[in-house]
Amino acid sequence: MSASGVLRTSPRQLGRPADEPKPERLPSLWRERVGTGLWGLAGIVVLVLLWQVIVMVTNQPQTTLPSPIAVAQSIAKNASLLWSGVLVTAREIVIGFALAVVIGNLIAVLLSLSRFAERLLYPTLVLLNTVPKVAIAPLIIIWFGFGPTTNAILTLVIAIFPVIVNTTLGLQSCGDDYLRLGKAMGGNGLRLFFKIRVPFAMPSILAGTKLAMTFGTTGAVVGELLAGQAGLGYVSQFSAGQLDTPLTFAAIVVLSALGLVLFYLVVIAEYFILRSRQPTH
Repeated sequence: MSASGVLRTSPRQLGRPADEPKPERLPSLWRERVGTGLWGLAGIVVLVLLWQVIVMVTNQPQTTLPSPIAVAQSIAKNASLLWSGVLVTAREIVIGFALAVVIGNLIAVLLSLSRFAERLLYPTLVLLNTVPKVAIAPLIIIWFGFGPTTNAILTLVIAIFPVIVNTTLGLQSCGDDYLRLGKAMGGNGLRLFFKIRVPFAMPSILAGTKLAMTFGTTGAVVGELLAGQAGLGYVSQFSAGQLDTPLTFAAIVVLSALGLVLFYLVVIAEYFILRSRQPTH
């Protein structure tokens, strides 16, 4: 026992080597997410089986409700068309998403550092976000014409708000005690921002990024439905006009798979970002 009356026990006295690393939380979290993904896959299988049962019971024509088998056959038959649509839609989503993340985070930094900017801009941003994006789509078409540029801009417009909100809240939620401690240790404004505020806000930033990817997929499809000349949304609309319902369903299925893949790419990036912030042993 020490002079201060506090019992001090070394790791070796506890029967454990002093350099034994603590169990990491992130790998277990990653395994948990993989398990969740497997359950989600099982849910998709159940949904497909239920879909097949409904088709068999209702005996709907293929032009109204095609079976999963008919949709799978349509995917195989139109693989080249659907793949070209995937490339177009994915490019629009990625460009709009990247712009939303960069511009949204820059705006959030401004709002979090300047009380004047927050009071001036935040209500305007909320007002703009309440406007239905379909309502402003014709204006974007007038300004930028038909094509992938318009679709990427619609993706940006729809995806940027969750980035701004989540990053702003995360940067502003850093407690004053942490900032005072950083100042006491000699930190200046920028150093405090990048060493304390940004790490503290990282979970919120990543949450906003995942929401942006989800919303961005919707934005790209809306653009393709209204002003697209290619892409999965355009294929879906064109095939519906031709009463090729299996191809319409095929485009929707492929689009859903694309959105899922892009979302989980962001989740994987989140995992590695959080892992890099873990202390090394």
